[in-house]
Amino acid sequence: MTTSDKPKSLKKALESRQMATRSPDEYRHLVRTHYDGPAGALTAVSGFLTGHESLAGRLINPGAFDVSKCTSMLDAGCGNGRYSVLMRKHAPAGSRIVAFDLSMNMLARARSRMGTDRNAFAAADVTRLPFVDGAFDAAVCGWVLEHLPDPRPSLREFRRVLQSGGKFLLLCTEDTWTGAWCSRLWHCRTYNRGELRRYAEECGFAWTREHYFSGFHRALRLGGIIVELSRI
Repeated sequence: MTTSDKPKSLKKALESRQMATRSPDEYRHLVRTHYDGPAGALTAVSGFLTGHESLAGRLINPGAFDVSKCTSMLDAGCGNGRYSVLMRKHAPAGSRIVAFDLSMNMLARARSRMGTDRNAFAAADVTRLPFVDGAFDAAVCGWVLEHLPDPRPSLREFRRVLQSGGKFLLLCTEDTWTGAWCSRLWHCRTYNRGELRRYAEECGFAWTREHYFSGFHRALRLGGIIVELSRI
């Protein structure tokens, strides 16, 4: 092993092995129960401790991921509703947001935070979206695809439910040192930026614009992969 290979090997060793050592059904159950329990409840606090609650506002606004003209939006793997709240804030009056999650407890947390006005909630799986073709003009999927061994079935589903030219904000854990720690905490995998771009383009998306929480995050490769895609 060369010197340059050692950091990569150590980083890989730090990442969670749960996906690799369990059957798909076992892993799916692990993820659902993990977010149903204390770890899911922790997201209400951890977002403030890491700054992601406030920093998320730098991603969803007219100068970044712009939903000011979107009337039907999807929040996939909505968690506690962090991104839904921002989409509702910047979208036109009368627009509609559908939020879904695999975890029923996370859905309850999102519903409690957002209320039911202009919002709909569903328990769903990102690989089998229960929506008709072209139902949405915008979608956000935050920190979900890292729970899939292969993201392509999910990416094809997002392309199907988005209108032609629809916009898609995708956030994924990156294969960095901080990403490896996140992998360990949330029992997920990480993605290489080039690898994820190839998957997205293979599934009919254009890699439109990369986003960062701040210049600090960009310089130090922090905050994960945050990219705006458009449906070709």
